[in-house]
Parts: sequence; structure tokens; C-alpha cells
Amino acid sequence: MRRHLKTAAALLAVAVGLGVSSAPAVAAPAVEDAWVSAVTATAVDLNGSVNPDGLSTTARFEYLTAAAYEANLAASRDAFFGATRSPLGSGGVNLGSGTVAVSFIRHIGLLVAGTAYRYRVVATNSAGPAHGPVGWFATTEATPVFELPDARAWEMVSPVDKGGGEIQRPGEILGGGVFQAAAAGPAITYGSLTSFAGGAGSPGASQYLGQRTDGGWSTANITPSTLAGAYGEEPDGVPFQLFSGDLGRSLLVQASRCAEEPCPRRLDLRDGAGATIASTPARPDLRFAGANSALTQIVVSSCAALAPGAVEIPAAGGCDPSAPNLYRWAGGGLTLINLLPAAIVGTPGATLAAPAGAVSADGTRIYFELGGNLYLRTGTTTVAVDAAAGGGGSFETASADGSLAFFTKAGHLYRFNAGSGTATDLTPGGEVEGVLGATPDGARLYYATADGLYLHRSGAATKIADGADASNFPPATGSARVAANGNLAFLSSEPLTGFDNAGNAQAFVYSAATGSLTCASCNPSGARALGAASIPGASVNGTGLTATRAYKSRALSASGTRLFFQTPDKLAAADTNGAFDVYQWEAQGTGSCQRQGGCISLISSGRSAGGATFVDASADGAEAYFLTDGSLVPTDPGLVDLYNARVGGGFPVPPVPIACLGDACQPVPSAPDDSPPATLIPRAEGNPPLRIQKPKQKAKKKKKKNAKKKKQAKKKKAQKKAQKEAQKKGKRKGARR
Repeated sequence: MRRHLKTAAALLAVAVGLGVSSAPAVAAPAVEDAWVSAVTATAVDLNGSVNPDGLSTTARFEYLTAAAYEANLAASRDAFFGATRSPLGSGGVNLGSGTVAVSFIRHIGLLVAGTAYRYRVVATNSAGPAHGPVGWFATTEATPVFELPDARAWEMVSPVDKGGGEIQRPGEILGGGVFQAAAAGPAITYGSLTSFAGGAGSPGASQYLGQRTDGGWSTANITPSTLAGAYGEEPDGVPFQLFSGDLGRSLLVQASRCAEEPCPRRLDLRDGAGATIASTPARPDLRFAGANSALTQIVVSSCAALAPGAVEIPAAGGCDPSAPNLYRWAGGGLTLINLLPAAIVGTPGATLAAPAGAVSADGTRIYFELGGNLYLRTGTTTVAVDAAAGGGGSFETASADGSLAFFTKAGHLYRFNAGSGTATDLTPGGEVEGVLGATPDGARLYYATADGLYLHRSGAATKIADGADASNFPPATGSARVAANGNLAFLSSEPLTGFDNAGNAQAFVYSAATGSLTCASCNPSGARALGAASIPGASVNGTGLTATRAYKSRALSASGTRLFFQTPDKLAAADTNGAFDVYQWEAQGTGSCQRQGGCISLISSGRSAGGATFVDASADGAEAYFLTDGSLVPTDPGLVDLYNARVGGGFPVPPVPIACLGDACQPVPSAPDDSPPATLIPRAEGNPPLRIQKPKQKAKKKKKKNAKKKKQAKKKKAQKKAQKEAQKKGKRKGARR
């Protein structure tokens, strides 16, 4: 023992001589994390993580109602005066004396339903106590009743009879699919790999138009007939490319069958009745590039010279598909777009600046890129948009009329004025990482830098958040949405409102009128996010270079006060499936919401095993469409169907048929006819007339008949008795003799 002590002393002397500390530094414990989980009406799990910093440490939670917390502050007392401790008493959970964080959890019960609370972690060792930051949670209602917001009701849009198939989700139909709701009114077009509802043919997938009637949803198969194999063995996307905002027009690819691919294809513009309005020439490389929302001005791409001034670059088998021309297709004719300023002959190699937003609402202004530079074609005139920046600009977005456009270069964001032909650098300091979008008039513009999210308006930039995820941009395909009033919906993994998102992206809504930021997908209970919320970007149709992204669903209403999103988190008591479900956030004063900060409500059921997928909505958000494998109405036999959660919707529930099993599932046979044929029944001439007795007469006659029978039986009985008496009397006489 002494030898060991001497050795330890010698080592200590060496350590001191070398300037090495003899023991690790110790300090008060460090509260590294605290969060909430499993919130119910009367209970919660409080979680903490504490680093003991080398000294024996204990930790506990303190909690009290938010009302008591505020009252303590108002009375200048410690904010947690009178708080309940867990565990009870002056001690706590023993976390040891290590130097790494130790997690612990306490289940808290006997809470008051529908009440907000405040809590904190208190960790203690010999170096002193440490208090964690103040957290919050809110218990749920005692007996929550599930109901859809805004007096909505579920309506099954797809038909019960789907030929044994189902409705695939966006992206699952030949690498894409077209799902698009009408801007106004209950109507939607969708696709399926199964042909039903009387389709004329199925080029790999069928397209349907659902319209609401007073008695339910009607289904029309609008797929045109086609030759087998016309789209190849593996079709690239579905034939339909885009529909107008009212679904009254549609654009589709009509392919043909040939010996070698690619086969010639053309674009057909059809009206609401399915009649062809116009068709383009058929070319193997013909592609749809973009259009205005009314589908009156369409931009197509082809390497062929299809209009005056177009140049065709020869290649094996025809022209070079890597050197396309751009054409405006309107009124049945094609007009060349890719003409450089003052040129009368086109320059091949042009592309539309963006799949959406590059064509003005009336089609008079079209932005395109050529040779790495950005141009605007207006009528018969072309101007260089990015000349002030020395060329090399990348188109971001434009106002609805195309008079203002925004482009970026080397981290700088520019605004181009088509009227004056000038471009202004809005961010002289650069550092722009992406553009989220602009209002239709171009007056408000949102962009992101490494420093945060900014709003540019009236020549000034205002920071509105600490960050936005890259999935929000570019405007044509990203997840961000901008309403006409300037309200912005976007995704961010930053805890912008103090909610514990654990690094998971959440959906936020910024109000341009009030300058307030609201987390639309944060759990109302305060429970830490377990997964990321999502807002869909532009839908994809097809794969590779031929894929189109021409349509973004209306996740944000035109008023900017309703947002539809998906999340795997349980934000409502009825959400029990642990899968992605569709939710709605709406601002106070919208629909049935009267809660400050807005209301979060389930739109799907929250119970189906496969969850739900948001598809689209009407402009005002009154029609909200989603896909689910849950049977939400009695007539739904199962599989994946398209539903509408409609404001003021719903149909009378039809009578439920009586269930049957096996041989019992047979129609009831008619009653047998046992009477002989009429030809075998003898019928004498002059049959007596049919006599129908009245009920009273019949009863009287029966009573009389019964009385007569009784009288006869009594008489017969008396006769038998008299006979017996006579026989006895005769026997007695014989005995006396």
C-alpha cells in the first residue's frame, strides 16, 4: 500500500513538474437540452440532458401553470415560486459525476386538461446549481372530438369501381402524373395506371376528370384512343402535360408508332369536351416548354425549322436535338422566339427561362436563355435582360404581366424593368443564395442569404427570419409560395419561433401586413418535432431531359390565410397512424379559426395505415384534395382513392346493404307456382258467382255451426246414457226370475 502511495506521489510530482494538471477541471453542471414528448390531457414526459462536469450531480424538473408563472413575474417573485418539483423534495435524479451529457426523463401526471405550463431543468452539484432555459407545453382537451375545420366534409372523388386498380400518388405514374384542381369550383383532373370509367384506350396511364354534382362526383375518362406501343415500351410520363386554370383546356402529347425511336410526336390542344382545337407538326424532338395559365399562349421546343427565320442544325437522322429552337404556339400557328436583338435569323440552342413564370399572363412577354444570357421577347422585339450585369444572368421570376423580372448573377439579385429596359442591382453586397418568389405585381420580393430571409419592398430590404431551406427555391419549382397580398409560406429548419424542431424543417407563414411570423406546422402541445413537415414543389411529369415541371399546386390560398402541408408528427389527438398526414393552418378570422396565431387542423383522417398525400386545392382553399388508402366514406371499399375535404361538403349516406357470407350471397328466389296449367282445370259453363262474406257474417255463421255441433254431441251422449240404463235394467229383471 505504501509503495503504491509513493508511486502515486512520484507521478504527481512529475505531472506538476511538467505543468500538467493533477485533476480534471470541475464546474457547475451544464444543462445542455430539455424537451417535451407524449403530451396528453393530464400528463407529459419531460426530458433533459445534463453534463455533470466531473462532480456528483442531481437534476430535477420544476413546472407550474403559465398563469402562475406570469403572476410570479408580475409580483417580482422568482418565476418558478411555488412550482412543483419532480422528483419531489430537495433532491433529484442522480446523474453521476462524468464529463459527458446524461439524459433523464420524468413522467408528469395529474395535470389540468387544456392548460399551458412552463418548466425548467435544475441541476445541482457541489460547484453550484444550474438552471436550464424556460420551456413550455400545453395539455390537450380532456375529451377531444375529431371534426374537420370550416364545416368541411369528406367526399370521395374517384369512383368505387376502378377496374380493380387504385389512384397512384404524384410521381408514381410513369415517373410523373398530372394532378390539377380547378381554380374555382369543385373539379379536378388526375391519373391512374388503371383504365376505368369507359376509357377509349390507355397509353400506359389514363387521365380522368372529376366534377361534383348534387348527388356525388362524376368521373370521365378523357384519355384519347391511341395505337398500342405508340409511346414505347416505357412511356416517359403521361401524355397530358398541363391544364388551364379552369380545366377547360388541356395540352397533351400525341405519339405515333414507328420502327425506331424516338417516334414523331405532336402536341394537341383540346377543349373541355375533348375536341382538338389545334395541333403542332409532328417531330421526334418536339417538347412542351411552358405556357400561360389560360393555355392560350404555349411555348414549344424543336431543333427543326418550323417557322420563318428558324435555323436547323443538321445531324444524323435529321437535326441536332441539342440545338433547339423556341416557338410561340398561339392561334394554331408557330412563331420563332429565339431571335437575338435586331436579328432576323434565329440562333439555335435556346431554352425557356423557367417552366413557369417566364410567359406573361397574356403571352406577350416571354423570357428565354440563349448562350448563357437572358433575353426578353416582346412581339417582334428582343432585348438583353442581363446586359447591365455583363450577361450570364439566371432568371428567377417575373410579375404576372412580365413587366418586371428578377434574375441573379454571382450572388447579386437584379430587377429588370421591361418598360425602360434597365436592370437594378437590389443587393450590392451580394451573398444571395436563392429567390423564394414575388407577388404577382412584383412589388414584394423574397430572397435568402447566408444571414437569413429578406423581404425587398419599395427599395428597402427587411430581414424577416434567420433562415430558409434551399428547398424553397427557385420560384418556379421550389416549395415556397407567395400570395397576392405578400404573405409568404416557406420551410425552414431553424427554430424561428422558439419551437423545438430538433433540426427538422417546419412550415412557416409570414404576414406582410403585420410583419409577424407564425409556425404553421409546430406542435400546439409544445412537443418536440419528430419529423420534417413538407410543402410540395412543382409536380414532375416524366424523367430525364424530357421531364416537365409546369404546375405547382395551390398549397397556399390566394388570400395567404390558408396553408396545406404534410407532416409525420401528431399535431391533433385524432392523428394516431404515425405516418404523413395532411394538415391545414389558417389564420385567425379565416373559416372557423378564432385562435390567436391561427389554427392547425387535420384534413385527412390521421388513422389510415398509409397516411395521406396532399394533391391540390382551389384558389380559396375551400376544396382540398388528397390521396389516402383509408376508407373515409361508407361506399369506399378500400385501396388508394382521391378525396376532397370540402367546406360545406358531404352527401347523404346511402343505406348500408345487409352483409352476407358464402351461399347466402344469392338473390332471393321467387315463390313457386304449384297450380296446374290452366288447360288441365275443367271449367263448367255458368260458374256460380263468387260470394264474399263479410267478417261479421262469417263469424256469426261459424258460431251457429259450432252450437249445432255441441247440441248434436249432447243429444248423442244422452242417447248412449239411456241405452246403458236400459241394459242395466234388463239384467236386474233376469236375475229376479
